Amino acid sequence: MQEIKWAEKVTKKDIAAAKEYLNLVFSPKVVQAAAAKLEKRRATIEKFKAKDVLRASHTQLLPETNEDVRAEFEKILKHIPLVPVLLVRRSDKLFIADGYHRTCAAYYIHKDSEVHCVLVGIE
Repeated sequence: MQEIKWAEKVTKKDIAAAKEYLNLVFSPKVVQAAAAKLEKRRATIEKFKAKDVLRASHTQLLPETNEDVRAEFEKILKHIPLVPVLLVRRSDKLFIADGYHRTCAAYYIHKDSEVHCVLVGIE
């Protein structure tokens, strides 16, 4: 099985990307709260299996042919560290705020691949 290298923390750029997605789902007040928590915990990494992240978030697995998934494959093959996935839990629902393509690529490497994540809960 191909080893996946992960970066040690999330960047401000990744948090900004998460905010863009979360703005489609939540009110601006909730998005700001989530972003603040992600910023505070951006170096606190938790590890979950790729299959579990997809199942818990009720997210469809993208096809291997998806160009963004393929780009993540290339990074894995070149041993370029992937940025940890940003997860937000609210009202017993999990959202992949940033890192959907990285999670899918990890799944295709092996469904039990460890995905490095930053997980925050918001009210």
